[in-house]
Amino acid sequence: MKQHKILSGACNGMTPNNVKLCMGCMNPLPEGEDKCPHCGYQEGMPYSMTYLRPGTVLKERYLIGKVVDKNSEGATYIAYDQTEDKKVLVREFMPEQIAERNESNQCIRPKAGYERQFKTALSDFVELSRQLLALNKISGIVPVLDRFVDNDTVYVVYRFLRTLKLSDFLQRNGGELTWSQTKKMFLPLLNTLSQLHKKGILHRGISPETIRVDQDNKLWLAGFCIADTRTEGGDVGAALFEGYAAPEQYSLSSWQGTWTDVYGISAVLYRTLTGTRPADGNSRRISDDLCPPNELNRKIPANISDAIFTGMIVPNEKRVQNIDEFTGLLLEEGDTHTAIFESSKVNLEVKKKKNQSRKVRVAVWAMGITLLILLGVMFWVLYTLGIFDKKETSRPSQTISYLDEQSAVTNSAISADGVPDFVGKDIDAIKNDPAYVDRFEFIEKEDYNEEYSKNIVYDQEPAKGTPMPNKGYVTLYVSKGSEMVSMPGLKGSTLEFATKTLTENELKYEVINIVDASAEPGLIIRTYPAEGEMVSKKTSTVYLYIKEDSVVSSGSFNGGAVGVRDDNDDDDDE
Repeated sequence: MKQHKILSGACNGMTPNNVKLCMGCMNPLPEGEDKCPHCGYQEGMPYSMTYLRPGTVLKERYLIGKVVDKNSEGATYIAYDQTEDKKVLVREFMPEQIAERNESNQCIRPKAGYERQFKTALSDFVELSRQLLALNKISGIVPVLDRFVDNDTVYVVYRFLRTLKLSDFLQRNGGELTWSQTKKMFLPLLNTLSQLHKKGILHRGISPETIRVDQDNKLWLAGFCIADTRTEGGDVGAALFEGYAAPEQYSLSSWQGTWTDVYGISAVLYRTLTGTRPADGNSRRISDDLCPPNELNRKIPANISDAIFTGMIVPNEKRVQNIDEFTGLLLEEGDTHTAIFESSKVNLEVKKKKNQSRKVRVAVWAMGITLLILLGVMFWVLYTLGIFDKKETSRPSQTISYLDEQSAVTNSAISADGVPDFVGKDIDAIKNDPAYVDRFEFIEKEDYNEEYSKNIVYDQEPAKGTPMPNKGYVTLYVSKGSEMVSMPGLKGSTLEFATKTLTENELKYEVINIVDASAEPGLIIRTYPAEGEMVSKKTSTVYLYIKEDSVVSSGSFNGGAVGVRDDNDDDDDE
């Protein structure tokens, strides 16, 4: 029977330098600690038997941690490459709809009756991993470092990048970006997509969840899956992103192609510029009421709004067909043509579209003029025949009155559909109100506020009354209460009591060991600031002085530290 190495303790491993690691984030654990101060993961936490046990070692090299992402295709683990001494991500092919794990040896096997489907899907996964391994020279795609067979399945090792999901990045930046900011970030990604398509690879899962942002605001494309995972009705089960999956992905009989990724990236740009997630592609096949981007955000240039809208046309044959053409539309209106793509073909297509558009406008004008002439002739004939009764000349005023009433009703409806006034309301009450939850996605930003009590909303974006269809994002600024607090009296207390008190008061602290023969071990000798002084929860650090040979805990509200002082009396240095 095949056996896999599982580290003793099951939840902790060691680096080649004998540093104990957290299985939740692969950061070093402080000596004697079983709860990680970085991510909160604790040794012995429960895990799903469907996936690998934290602490498992694969290929005698990769130390496996907890699952950080999963879908119908498989799971991604935080891991540690013990050969290269660095963090990595390991993707395991484990389609739980058609496969299961043997708990005794952790091997993957197809469920009864799904042997053919498992074999086909596994073959597609192997081919995709081979293609991705060959793309490491293309910028903007999370690099594949290794792939191997183990547990009767296939594993792919990705480079670990310090990034945020685009969805989280947008939340931290008020929910939306300007076109100037967006263009700078997205043009390189569009070039990446173009190169990907030229290699014959489709992503099919482009969304704010699969685009990552690094510390330099560079975008990285992640979340590659086999086609079956990105199509409704497939054998392994669909993992589609609502609002970003193209309409054709909801049907096994529809063709997918480069236009499918055009839809995905257009939907992401829609969300990025408007702060609103687009209506999902499946419902748009039945009733398409997608609002143009510049109607939600008037600052979006008209040509950008038109390009995005064109990239999201429901019938795929009428949609922009490839990324180069789509990029050309984004840069069409005399924009800075710092073209990072093959633009000659795109410019030709754009000129053709302009000529076609001009011809259409001329034809529409001609038809309109002809219709007006015919209506004029009909009116004259009816008038000469005495059809119109002069007594009915008061009807126009009635019509105007009716239209005014309708306008008032419409304006009232717009106001009702606008963003409510959340300022002064309790954040928990807002989040638990179905009337709000069904209409809006909330982004919470907490900060100290002297005017509003804790958990009360003190500001919001956008302002009340702003029209917002399609479940848009609303940023709520929530009070954490007063920033200042009186320094509690801790002199003579135990270190445990002192740190607990400071944590409850949301104060950061550091523990300083000093040499003082006259001091009693285990008790706080003095503090800085002193008792009664006002301390800022946001910027201040409280220093706790304790005898050097005391048993010291290094925890704190926001990451404490321990230092050593060699003197008995350094009040001047405080």
